[in-house]
Amino acid sequence: PVSGDSEADSATLSSVSVKVESVNDLQIGHRLSAKWKDGSIHQAEIIETRVNQQTKQKSVYVHYIDENRRLDEWLPDDRMDLSSVQIVQKSDSVAGNKNGNRQTRHQKRKFEDITGGVGTAEAADHEDPVTQRLERDHMEATKVKNIMCIQLGKYEVDTWYYSPYPDEYSNCDKLFICEFCLKYMRKLGTLERHMAKCEWRHPPGDEIYRDDRLSVFEVDGKKHKIYCQNLCLLSKLFLDHKTLYYDVDPFLFYVVCERDERGC
Repeated sequence: PVSGDSEADSATLSSVSVKVESVNDLQIGHRLSAKWKDGSIHQAEIIETRVNQQTKQKSVYVHYIDENRRLDEWLPDDRMDLSSVQIVQKSDSVAGNKNGNRQTRHQKRKFEDITGGVGTAEAADHEDPVTQRLERDHMEATKVKNIMCIQLGKYEVDTWYYSPYPDEYSNCDKLFICEFCLKYMRKLGTLERHMAKCEWRHPPGDEIYRDDRLSVFEVDGKKHKIYCQNLCLLSKLFLDHKTLYYDVDPFLFYVVCERDERGC
């Protein structure tokens, strides 16, 4: 059985050690021990790879076993243990009920993970084929975060999930976002030039509540479409299941802000 992996009963999974000389030998499906930023060691599975066309060096994107996929990341070379690489193989005796629909503990945990805890894992046993296919398509399309962190005002924030920003703004290590109008940019210099001209100092719409340093604004998606679309794209970086991105016209949005001398 795989050490430290409770994805399924030991009778259903087996592992084979793989000898690799460098990161370039790693493949999708390989598992290895990886060090988190706090120094703790966790088992990780490679779910995507990419090769730098200039250096020809491979990078690997990993999912940490039994952890929420918001922690998935491109793993730096100095945090992986190449001596621990394994391939996990399913045996022919993977458990199933008479109808072949019974889920393993890992599948039930994964269902709860991707649904954000909405519904029960047992209910996933009876999901119709269309729902199951849509869930698989969603997982495949969003399995790799396209933006690793954002700078919003004075804060730099690590993102959790994929968000469908336009292609020219995707696949960047950091996205720079105006804290007032939520316009997004690829470069710090572009943000600085924008901030010198941006006249916004609070969200559009009506301030409907104020208490001490907090304000709440009600924003009409039909009247302020671009702002609300940008707000949806920003929110998706921290919400796994969110389908509202561009069709914002029928909705009202409520934005909670902290006020300071620069605005809110």
